[in-house]
Amino acid sequence: FPSHALYRHHDSDTFPMKRLHLSLLILAGFALLNLPLFSADTSRPAALSAADVDSAQLALFERKATLAMQLGATHVPITDGLPPATWQFEPADDPYPGWFIQRPDFLKLFPPAEVQPYVDLAYGRRVVALLEKRCEILRRLGLKAHWGSNIPQVLPEAFFAAYPQLRGPRVDQPNRSRTARFSLCVDQPETLRLYAEAMKSLLQHCPEIESFSFLTQDSGSGFCWVPALYPGLNGNSTCRDRPMSDRISSFLVALKNAAKDAGHDVEISLNPIEPRQWMLPSFSPEQLEAIAHKLPRGIAVQGREGPDGRPYQRLGSSDAYARGAFYPVVGLTLPDLSWLHASRARGSQPAESPVPARRLISLRADEAEMTFNARVYEATRGAQQGNAAARLAALRAFAATEAGEAHADMLLDIWLQLDDANRRLTALNFGDMLQFGHVLNRWINRPMVPFPEELSAAEKSYYRPFLFQAKGDEQADNLVDIQAMRMYEGYGARLLFQRVIETVVPSVEGALQRARQIRDAAADETARTRWDLFGRRLETTLCLLHSADHMVAYQAQLDRVKALAVPPEPNPVLGTQSSWDRTDLMQLAREEIDNTVRLRQLLTSTSQPLLDLAPVTDEETIMRLGPDLPAQLKRKIDLMNAHWTDYDRLFTAPNP
Repeated sequence: FPSHALYRHHDSDTFPMKRLHLSLLILAGFALLNLPLFSADTSRPAALSAADVDSAQLALFERKATLAMQLGATHVPITDGLPPATWQFEPADDPYPGWFIQRPDFLKLFPPAEVQPYVDLAYGRRVVALLEKRCEILRRLGLKAHWGSNIPQVLPEAFFAAYPQLRGPRVDQPNRSRTARFSLCVDQPETLRLYAEAMKSLLQHCPEIESFSFLTQDSGSGFCWVPALYPGLNGNSTCRDRPMSDRISSFLVALKNAAKDAGHDVEISLNPIEPRQWMLPSFSPEQLEAIAHKLPRGIAVQGREGPDGRPYQRLGSSDAYARGAFYPVVGLTLPDLSWLHASRARGSQPAESPVPARRLISLRADEAEMTFNARVYEATRGAQQGNAAARLAALRAFAATEAGEAHADMLLDIWLQLDDANRRLTALNFGDMLQFGHVLNRWINRPMVPFPEELSAAEKSYYRPFLFQAKGDEQADNLVDIQAMRMYEGYGARLLFQRVIETVVPSVEGALQRARQIRDAAADETARTRWDLFGRRLETTLCLLHSADHMVAYQAQLDRVKALAVPPEPNPVLGTQSSWDRTDLMQLAREEIDNTVRLRQLLTSTSQPLLDLAPVTDEETIMRLGPDLPAQLKRKIDLMNAHWTDYDRLFTAPNP
């Protein structure tokens, strides 16, 4: 996508780190501003069959691709939003496949004969049919396809038992998985043959594909002997001494040559996960330079294109993981104001990036967001090369078309306040906090009780299978143990977390107040309904923010009290008052109950989506909430209310 300065876009070749890039994952837009009657992403009843879901998704794909074309797209990903490959949850209690079941591996979808016995062929046929139909749609629209996935991706252990010579590195994250998982060793000629066959088959079925972007060293993928492998430096012993430049270049060249043999000239970009401070880089600068100089034109590694290592003018890639600071709330993305913050540092100089001839636009945003994006793009593209004042004026003029001249400043203020909230939440980003807490760790529906270990399996059954927790129940019962990262643990963390939340909440509350003012002043029922829904989405966001604060605070206080191990007085004297920590813990529990009641009321108050929910029960995963969330919230409320007297085992009961 053009480097249009009025849009927020993410390049998530990596996760949890996200980087801006020239392609667009449009997160801009208030879905409310042009709402369809229903969102096909989230409102289908759980009784629909897989065929019904696929048919609806194809219709949605066509509408979104058409919108992308209006936004100037030349390419769109065909790998976004495919049914999750849940067959890869083997063993069933290992959460780690959650990181790659939504990133389709063409070796598993178009398996050579040797691979076929070890993959789910029925699932593959379903997905291949969807891919073919998506390509037919793009062909009619005159668009080209982009493929994004992780590579080389894990294969089932049974495959390596049959072909032990092809076993490559262990690639799972040991603290987040319950079983060792391995990818193929790309130094073996047989591996290159398998991938070449799969590539040719893929392009035979999907001839519209012109570019590939591969994430590696993360999410179930990796190459032998790369230092950044999560289990540590490892790989096939037979290739240990092979130069990294030969390993990487020969694999990527084999893929490009296979495509060429099939009559296609494709571009390939390999992107290792971008390391956070505690992580090792995948390639040293010397290795990266050596790799780049062994690549032909059209192949790049970590943004360096061969054969001279020049910066790769790539299309970018679609992000399968990061969904924005407000996810799982839908419809609360906002126009990109990063240009406004950057201009303060550079003195409001005009943008210098030319509009690229080729543009990749992701289809991960919902349909209403994309419709909004098309309008804002058309209304503001004339200000693309302007300074901050010109861009802000263009955005304000567009706000007038959306909310009326009388409320344009109010709408612009909403955007600014949500942008402020978005930026402040980055302080808690070890992965977007609301996603990691409320989805991966199910803060949204799990109960806060003093002795979670005493809950029965039946009581935990609706949330425990969806916790991203590879260790035992002791870790799973800890509210701040999120996939082995206790980044919010302890009383000091509670205070810091609380400080961030208390700076974010006023911005969202301010946006909510202005949205209600626009609603109340609306001239017709359609506009009032639109703004009322937008307000409900903002209020849903507030519920999630408060719940996150409660969870972190509750665990910190619970840990503190249990560590003190002060036994309660069995017979407190008359006049004994509740201790401050007892009052604090029980007040947090009551606030969370009431907060959950309100969240449930919001979700059941409208047929429109407020949260991203799986369309059918079978597609609820660690990475996505289920369609029966309101019923799950009721179970959370009932469980918490059933355990009030448990606090008497921690504290002396007051006897006023």
